[in-house]
Amino acid sequence: MALIDFIKGADARQLRIMLALTLVAGLANASLIVVITKVAEEVAKAGRPGTIAWVVFFGAFALYYLANQFALVRSQAIIEDLLNRKRLEIADKLRKTELLIADKLGRGRLFNLVAKETNHLSVTFPLIIDAFQQMILLTMALLYLLYLSPVGFIVFLATVFAGVLGYKAIDKRYRDILQLIERMQAQMLDAIGDIIHGSKELRLNTRRSDAVAAAYRKRSHVLERLLVRSVEHWVSLILLGSLATFLMLGVVVFVFPEYVSGHKTIIFQVIPVLLFCMGTLSKTVAQSPMFMRAEVGLQSILEVDRELSAATSTTPEEARRLSRPFLDFSTISFNGIRFSYNTKDPDAYTVGPLDLTLTRGEVVFLVGGNGSGKSTALKMMTGLYPLQTGWIGVGEAAVSGKAVAGYRELFSSVFVDFHLFDRLYGVEDIDPGRVNRLIAEWGLADKVTFEDGRFNQLHLSTGQRKRLALIAAVVEDRPVYVFDEWSAEQDVIFRDYFYTSFIPKLKAQGKLVIATSHDEKYWNVADRVVKLDLGRIEWIKDKVELEA
Repeated sequence: MALIDFIKGADARQLRIMLALTLVAGLANASLIVVITKVAEEVAKAGRPGTIAWVVFFGAFALYYLANQFALVRSQAIIEDLLNRKRLEIADKLRKTELLIADKLGRGRLFNLVAKETNHLSVTFPLIIDAFQQMILLTMALLYLLYLSPVGFIVFLATVFAGVLGYKAIDKRYRDILQLIERMQAQMLDAIGDIIHGSKELRLNTRRSDAVAAAYRKRSHVLERLLVRSVEHWVSLILLGSLATFLMLGVVVFVFPEYVSGHKTIIFQVIPVLLFCMGTLSKTVAQSPMFMRAEVGLQSILEVDRELSAATSTTPEEARRLSRPFLDFSTISFNGIRFSYNTKDPDAYTVGPLDLTLTRGEVVFLVGGNGSGKSTALKMMTGLYPLQTGWIGVGEAAVSGKAVAGYRELFSSVFVDFHLFDRLYGVEDIDPGRVNRLIAEWGLADKVTFEDGRFNQLHLSTGQRKRLALIAAVVEDRPVYVFDEWSAEQDVIFRDYFYTSFIPKLKAQGKLVIATSHDEKYWNVADRVVKLDLGRIEWIKDKVELEA
């Protein structure tokens, strides 16, 4: 069971303390039942509880209360520590894994597992401890039942055996439904993400808006039906317990007095003990859907963890170490590099093979129509996408294996699908005055300020956000700068400034600049322009050829 194996990963000493406290609480609880039953028997005989009975009762109750409280608090601390470690581990693997692996996992699936399912585990674990206490209590109650009535003990076991058969049949269907629910909830997160992030596009195209809404409604209805079915199975489990309980009591009440000798005098003791045993067992069974839900969620989390573990990754420290031989490069060459989104499909979109050599201090523009492969080519050139064929050379050295992670340390970028962080992570010691001067230079001083290590405003237009992303790239001070359609959302002033002032400044600093562009009027800024079409290089022209 994944849940038990997961819990075994906790500190052994902490687990022993928690289990010891749980055992004490369970035994104290059982003692309370025995004391109450004995006192009730004395009262039935016109007696009164003695001092010892009072002392045992209050002592057992105090022990139960304190041990149970500490056990549950300790269990919560243990599970939170385990979940925190697992969240950090997955996040760490996710940031180190290759881009295609991270994209394949999907945002909705990751959000659902790392946030929702870990929270569900957090709530469920104390219930497992409570169930363990209930089992201790049940064991003690069964021993007492065996002492009172061996035949009643056998009837109880027979009832439980019949209930287990019914439980197994329900359990299998319930687990299957829970797995479907987990997948559908991830799809729902993706769908609501489309509605949130695609708000502009949906408002401009009502047909698309209706289609997205229809797809969301369909998923929502499917999830609703699955949740209803899960509740039906949960109710079936509860009713199964009630059915078993009443059948058992019916046998004891109607059959025992007539056919089992010696039970007429103890029937009033046997029935409460049987009810208590069945109530304890039924409580645990009623909680079992939560345990199953936690088990299914944990298995999904561990599956993501295994997928990330199986993927190749390099630590940031190792990447920085591997980057050192590349920092003083003079040329970067791309030799027959090729990438396909589906290597098994010969008709799948492919970029390459590309052959190109870039020189430090050069400005190179990649041009071509939409779908010509410019953005994919940039991701190949920067080492973000794995090459199916070909190789990258830095000077005389070929980049391969883990060295790719070091090679990526050469680049600062602003891609079309860029993410803007509110802090300058990795350059925390930057002079705030310098950042604010850059903000002013790019016309954002009246909207954004860099203070306390972060930008105080990110709710900006796409063009303004791109300017902030460019500032973040500049302060990284890497030898190679990559800009993917950066000027697309800029007004005339900042588009002109980008091409005629900013890029020449980077060139003067000895930076290699690679940019995709549709702005033909600024091609003269580049030392070379590379035209792509259908993923292949159509032509390469230098300044002289462009002017001619």
